[in-house]
Amino acid sequence: MKQTWYQLPEDDCERLNRDEMQAVRWTLAAVNSVAQAQEPLQKRLECIPNGKSRWRLLLGQMRAVTNDIIGTIPYKQCVNIKNVMMDMELRLVPKYSAAENRVVMDAKDLAFLIDAAKRDMCAGCIYTGDECRKCELYKILSAITPLKDYGNGMICPYNLAEWE
Repeated sequence: MKQTWYQLPEDDCERLNRDEMQAVRWTLAAVNSVAQAQEPLQKRLECIPNGKSRWRLLLGQMRAVTNDIIGTIPYKQCVNIKNVMMDMELRLVPKYSAAENRVVMDAKDLAFLIDAAKRDMCAGCIYTGDECRKCELYKILSAITPLKDYGNGMICPYNLAEWE
């Protein structure tokens, strides 16, 4: 039986907001963790009635729904997620020590971002709606730091964002 996944046309794909991006990362990490746990648990799964087949079913369903979710994300953001996930691992740590975060991005995009910061490119920006989506800086920023709230559409939300 051939597995097919859901894929929206690129024009219909919506960017992930910050919470969705984190949830996708958790989901991908969970799928990878379940896949890696199968071998160490092999003997225990054999002791459980239908344990191995239930585990394979669980893993297959997790992969299928995760791939379907990925099919709703624009290509550039998928590439960003893939790059981020290649540099991540899932760890079980006490909550109080899990405060370190990283952003992985394309070197060309980083160079553009640094140049834009030097030129204070956003300072006088009055782009709105569709103009924002055509702006290269907007595309880079939304790929690496999606905003929870996209504003009211009157002006670029990154112009109004507070940066630390």
